Amino acid sequence: MSEPATGAGPGSLEHARTQIGRAFPGGEYTIEPYQAWLFADAVLADPADPQPHPVFAWWASVSAKGVSWDEFFAWFGAGAEDGPMFGEHETTLYAPLRTNVAYAVTGEVTSVDRKQGRKAGAFDIVGYRFELHERDSGVHVASCWNSIVFPRRNA
Repeated sequence: MSEPATGAGPGSLEHARTQIGRAFPGGEYTIEPYQAWLFADAVLADPADPQPHPVFAWWASVSAKGVSWDEFFAWFGAGAEDGPMFGEHETTLYAPLRTNVAYAVTGEVTSVDRKQGRKAGAFDIVGYRFELHERDSGVHVASCWNSIVFPRRNA
């Protein structure tokens, strides 16, 4: 994509900040028992543990966000060829994750900040948050806050 990062175009800071508050379409995700078992085995946790690993809160949120990564990057005038990088992550669990439960995923863009690195040049840090609720009961299970870094070579 490599849109210009100056002015008011799709790669500009001005445009990126218009995305704050933009909601993800969202969706649903169910942790299947075999997925929980395989993941536990892969990370040397106990596959017999009936509670899925906490990373499934993040996995469910990004799997059911309702847009592809390429579509999300395009919101900010970027593409995979521009080298976006995963930034920070924080998950807060409010209730245990469970298998065979449908989780409703909602989310939105929460922040956009432009930074200047000595060697890296300009880059935007975009924050976004997902909320997971049990679809049937409405119980709030988790919040996942993430950031992604978009290099802005033309800024």
